[in-house]
Amino acid sequence: MVKKQSGSDTLSIVWFFVCFAYSAVLLGTGLNSLAPFAAVLAALTAVIILIRALMRKPASKLNLATYFYTVIELFVYFLVWGADNIGRIIWYNLVLSAIPLLAASFLCVFDKKTAEGTFKRFTTIALSVTMTLSAVCYVFFMSLRAKPNVESLMKGHDEYLNELRSMRASNDAPNVLVILMDDMAYSDISAYSYLGRTDATIQTPNIDALADEGIFMENFYASAPVCTPSRFSLLTGRYATRGYIDNVIFPTCVDSDPYSITHFINPYQFLNNVDGILGDEITIAEALQAIGYDTSCIGKWNLGDYGEYLPMNQGFDYFYGSYYVNDMTPYNWVKEENGVATEVRTHYENLDQSESTRLFTEEVKSTLKKSIDAGNKFFNFYATPWPHYPIFSDDNGNGIGDKSDDSYVQCIEEFDKSLGEIFDMLKEEGVYDDTMIIFTSDNGPGREGVTGALRGRKNTTFDGGMKVPMIVSYKKGVADGTLKGGGYRIESSAMLTDLFPTILSYAGVDLLPSDRIIDGVNLKDLWSGSVAPDTRVHDALFYMKKGSVQAVQMPVELNGTVYDFKYYENVRTENSAFIDQKYKNYLFNLDTDPAEGYNVSMTHPDIAENLYRALCDFRTSLKENRRGIK
Repeated sequence: MVKKQSGSDTLSIVWFFVCFAYSAVLLGTGLNSLAPFAAVLAALTAVIILIRALMRKPASKLNLATYFYTVIELFVYFLVWGADNIGRIIWYNLVLSAIPLLAASFLCVFDKKTAEGTFKRFTTIALSVTMTLSAVCYVFFMSLRAKPNVESLMKGHDEYLNELRSMRASNDAPNVLVILMDDMAYSDISAYSYLGRTDATIQTPNIDALADEGIFMENFYASAPVCTPSRFSLLTGRYATRGYIDNVIFPTCVDSDPYSITHFINPYQFLNNVDGILGDEITIAEALQAIGYDTSCIGKWNLGDYGEYLPMNQGFDYFYGSYYVNDMTPYNWVKEENGVATEVRTHYENLDQSESTRLFTEEVKSTLKKSIDAGNKFFNFYATPWPHYPIFSDDNGNGIGDKSDDSYVQCIEEFDKSLGEIFDMLKEEGVYDDTMIIFTSDNGPGREGVTGALRGRKNTTFDGGMKVPMIVSYKKGVADGTLKGGGYRIESSAMLTDLFPTILSYAGVDLLPSDRIIDGVNLKDLWSGSVAPDTRVHDALFYMKKGSVQAVQMPVELNGTVYDFKYYENVRTENSAFIDQKYKNYLFNLDTDPAEGYNVSMTHPDIAENLYRALCDFRTSLKENRRGIK
């Protein structure tokens, strides 16, 4: 005889499938607006369990399954996608959600009449104990994270800046405008098309003009294959691992709350106990600010979202933009001015790339105009979030290229037009010739973009993920001989770390911090043409991914000729499946094989051995003195 199903059991079945379907939509879309409703479902399910316990009825297995499914689903959501407003108190929500089960457990302790009651006691107590132990473990591990574990360089930081404050930038020092693209291939602009693209489908006349009147480097590299470590290196002149920046920094979603569950999104961020660029690092902005420059940052920061990590605590007088990139939430825009941060635009107001580009352009122009009107030198770090995926375009076709309707193409061409507006403003104000303009990118292309013949792309340390454009224009420098002009090509290998000492040198500051290792070298002689364009200025360049030293590039003499060789240790092959991960050592001659297609480690085992030893020595030095304290 088939037992008749009760109405409450039917409701449990319906409720389970409702929650399951909703959760699938939430996880599948990642829509932030759905998260609060998922929390409501979990809470209602917990209430159902509690009511059944009060009625001395065992909690339906479907009710228990629904409850834990929704709670786990919420956990996964915040872990993978970040969090919106509700994420600010997510760990409190998890603790409070356990209260109904704890109450049910208490009631079950006194229900000793039936076998059914025994089963109910066992299940509810077991589940409650499990949740309690999980909460205890969570708080324990997060409390460990709350303890500082990095050596401080604050004394040297303060002494260096105080020494710079005794200097003033000379009238001959240039204004500095650094334009940093996000996830753009070096060959995606027409000035570099001969190095990679078969046809110049992306027209960038304003960027090309910079190259035509100044210099561009053919072998310039990011310091990491993702954004945050590269930005750190550009601003500090140091490999990012020295600042405990091993990966992309994700939103904490709280103001310095060490117990935020969103710290778990990045295990490197969690283990290092660092949520951004440390306050004892010395940035270009801090150094130039100390000698009298107005400093500003417009666009994407991605170096932390509270306390010491904020732009205004890293030498910038003014910041306008987002602490994160457009595929993270919350992608809100803030304004930092006079030591105060205020929100100016919400996540959903910023999903129109064309509108965002226009607003950032106006912000750059107005910010620079204030400095010009005040008669001050300026340093502006224009870190656009484009063409990082996803690319949003408006309905008016703004930025559509002449030869393509591809959104990636539109995005870059529209940005190029916006740069033309900024350059025109500088010319109208009579300061264009006095302004050093540097154009580069943080790493290779992500989902879109062309690497040409180069191997790999973003997230790999192959050249496709690391090689980026480097264009410098400074008309006054061309006139006085401190910068070559006319599209001068430089073949020497260099890196984003080199911008720190180079920019300071052009600003008249040859004094570098004495308490820490600066990995970058001064490129002024190379840019001015004082040395040959193929002069090797680095003994070695190291390439890191997620804190691991994966590759080293060094000049090596072979048969009377010096070549740049690049050695990779234990790097996963691109065609390895998840279930069949294969790792190999590679050695490439970049001069004869820029596509990194021919592994010559067996042909030149002595070279491979020497580069391997250099890589191991550097890895050991980081282990023994990670922060690079002198």
